[in-house]
Amino acid sequence: YEQYKLSVKESTLNVVNSLVRKTILPEFGKIKVKDISIKQCQSAVNKWWEHYANFRHYKTYATQILDYAVIAGAIDSNPFKKIRVPRSKEKVVNETDLYYTKEELKTFLSFIQDDVMYYAIFRTLAFTGLRKGELQALQWKDIDFDQLSLTVNKTVTYGKKSRQIINSTKTRASNRTISIDKGTALALKKWQIEQRKVLLMNGYAVKSNEQFIFTNTETNQLLSKMTITHKLWYICDSNSFKRIKLHGFRHTCCSLLFESGATLQEVQARLGHSDIKTTMNIYAHVTEYQQEKTADKLAAYINF
Repeated sequence: YEQYKLSVKESTLNVVNSLVRKTILPEFGKIKVKDISIKQCQSAVNKWWEHYANFRHYKTYATQILDYAVIAGAIDSNPFKKIRVPRSKEKVVNETDLYYTKEELKTFLSFIQDDVMYYAIFRTLAFTGLRKGELQALQWKDIDFDQLSLTVNKTVTYGKKSRQIINSTKTRASNRTISIDKGTALALKKWQIEQRKVLLMNGYAVKSNEQFIFTNTETNQLLSKMTITHKLWYICDSNSFKRIKLHGFRHTCCSLLFESGATLQEVQARLGHSDIKTTMNIYAHVTEYQQEKTADKLAAYINF
């Protein structure tokens, strides 16, 4: 642990720490390293496979820990390298549950059209495809209202005790400047004006472009991802509307980009993927609307 924490960001350390305490230590925490058997490792992986879709992550970190034990001379070989890894389960997911269609997005935004801040938040997420951490880290200097552009160059991550940290973006490709539409720019401008009024009433005279865009109006502290998520759930539940995850707005953006005719490369650049395979594997699904229109497109092209 002492060596590992010197090689990763605090936010990564926090996630791995939680993962180890949740899954690996309950299985092996009371066993001496030299007494850990192949059978015990196989049993643990089988249990993780049964309960967690990302069971391979747990196997990977457990393997790394025992690799270090080999290097340190505590054991001669790593029993995790001698087990059989179960085949991943096929995910049965209804794609339309992961994102909003164009009509659903329009309906969702209509619920909050009078809530200036949250309308700006959810419209920005849906029309730009930003990751939630990238949205949280936005400052007014990152918005160019004249050129209608938005610059992403940082993200919010979480350290010990949920401490928010402004960090560099996920990858080099995540640093990007993208265009924004007039409707999103207008929503952000309305919020900028409203934010200054509300913060001034609460004792914060904010005029600097260094001001973060989305903050608690009483404390001027960054909004947490759970604050935004709970608002999302409240909006959906109070209107008996379909729930999606916060990340689903990124999925929504991608889906609508493809539906509007954007290329893989354009979507990759806008969403900040370093590898186009990510764009293809995760997002380049054919929407239900497109599937219904496939035959019509073919017939129209052939024209006989």
